[in-house]
Amino acid sequence: MDNFYQRISIKSFLFACMLVFCVSSSALAGIVESGELTEASYWIRKNSEGDQVILNPEQIAAFNRKLYQADLDVTEMKSLPSSMPVREFLPWISNTWAMKGAVYRNGKEVTEAEKETIRDNMNLDALPGEEESVPVLYGVTVRHAMIRNLPLADGLFDEPDDVYYDNVQDSVLEAGEPVAILHLSKDEKYYYVRLYNLFGWIARNDVALCSREQWERYADPDDFLVVTGRDFTTRTAGEDVFHLMGAKLLLLQENKKRWQVALPYKDDKTGQLKEKHVWMNKGEDLHRGYLPYTANQAIRQAFKFYGSVYGWGGVMQSVDCSSLVGSVYRTMGLDLPRNTSKLVKVPGQVTDFTNLNHDERMAAFKTLAPGSAVSLKGHIMIYLGMENGEPYVIHSSSSYYVNDRKIYVRRVLVSDLQLGRKSGQSFLDSAINAVAYR
Repeated sequence: MDNFYQRISIKSFLFACMLVFCVSSSALAGIVESGELTEASYWIRKNSEGDQVILNPEQIAAFNRKLYQADLDVTEMKSLPSSMPVREFLPWISNTWAMKGAVYRNGKEVTEAEKETIRDNMNLDALPGEEESVPVLYGVTVRHAMIRNLPLADGLFDEPDDVYYDNVQDSVLEAGEPVAILHLSKDEKYYYVRLYNLFGWIARNDVALCSREQWERYADPDDFLVVTGRDFTTRTAGEDVFHLMGAKLLLLQENKKRWQVALPYKDDKTGQLKEKHVWMNKGEDLHRGYLPYTANQAIRQAFKFYGSVYGWGGVMQSVDCSSLVGSVYRTMGLDLPRNTSKLVKVPGQVTDFTNLNHDERMAAFKTLAPGSAVSLKGHIMIYLGMENGEPYVIHSSSSYYVNDRKIYVRRVLVSDLQLGRKSGQSFLDSAINAVAYR
């Protein structure tokens, strides 16, 4: 699966490059391809109040508690009980929407018999009744891992020639993340787990088992480093381990020039969690604890993804629209929901666009705080500010429309809000709301 997505990553990069040079200027109207608008420093200079701290650590903790208590699929991992009622995850684990209708695997339509084999591997008959509970087993991820909505490595696609939009791919999880193990697939290759903002299937090979005490060190670390670069690579047990922005490394000690961290790995014989203690040089891609939460910090972090390939569900070691927002804000300590349908409901300073006309929307953007998350149906962006009377955003974009024609871009880019949607409306006129998280 890793090699598959590496191949797609190369293809996507080349495709994005071709678009820059081959698509007509009219097709790229609204997208900024070069110049100072594609630089974080430009927007930061324009935002004179952008270095003011929005929430301090105590206020961020209170903000996160609001998320845990709301119906946003986010949970505080350290507070999970030792067992979980089946009814809490049954709607998730039993949902097989990824196989609905005609779907394709490796270019061939999946038969009903093949779908039944996949369903059988979910092993749902092994679960107790809905009102009963299952004991929680504890695990820690040992690499950048795929979160799937079926216990299946292969992708399922709506079109035979599609390689970008895998219905089974939900998210990714970084190395060193705690997971609550709830169930095992029939072939024993996948765990069904609770992570901080989702339920899903994860390859058993990507998880090391551990005690609750060990698990809580990762769920609630005393001291840690945050990956603040676009990504960072460590080496553990002979393997290069990729960490995306927002990942944490357990910090053991430091001196003037170096940090010592604990890197998790899985004992090949027992499947249990082990740690390698490694010294690494201090650098700009790591930060002790969370970054200060400011608007300019959000903009600075977002631009570290500029030009990256669009990664549906986090594949190709990249981000889609919602994981861009999630990764950026996680460096500052905010535990946001995974999906856009939940992100639009996150509390904060909310600007509701739904009953505003075009001119009223433009006026609202002029007072909007840079760094705010702007939501459309199925898409989310980070607001940068106004330029020549137009609002601008940075976002991981799959596509947009020009005169009923779908234009694929599949990259993180800067644009105004005049890009078109399938409905014929512009991004501006189809915006639902903007939220300054506070």
